[in-house]
Amino acid sequence: MSLFSQTQKREIIMQHYLSPEFKRKMDDEHKIKKYGQACADYLEFNFDVVEGTIQNLYFDAKGCAFMVASTDLFIKLVQGKKIENVLQIIEKYEFLLKNGHCDDLEILGELAIFDNVIQHPNRYYCATMLSSALKEELNG
Repeated sequence: MSLFSQTQKREIIMQHYLSPEFKRKMDDEHKIKKYGQACADYLEFNFDVVEGTIQNLYFDAKGCAFMVASTDLFIKLVQGKKIENVLQIIEKYEFLLKNGHCDDLEILGELAIFDNVIQHPNRYYCATMLSSALKEELNG
């Protein structure tokens, strides 16, 4: 069962697409660049690890509402968290997207709005663009 109505999902997606809180212009030469696998999405991001926590995670992007909103919501959820917690969140998030349900929806917060991505498989890559890239970086 979803934590959010369809109307709430649309409102949250549009809010984070039109006014993303963590979107910044990237000047740093150490930024990480990713290109969409299913469409023309483009993502740049950077972060620091300070005492085992994710800090200063920001992004710049051009892409669909699913990609921009999921990126912004993901950052909102993981900013300041321990790496091991971030990896657990990514695991649960990917499970939700692939299966349409998750035992611990509450741990995902507003990311749980993407529970219907299973019905739109091409959106999986949009909704996981940052989370999969960050997982790759953290597992190095």
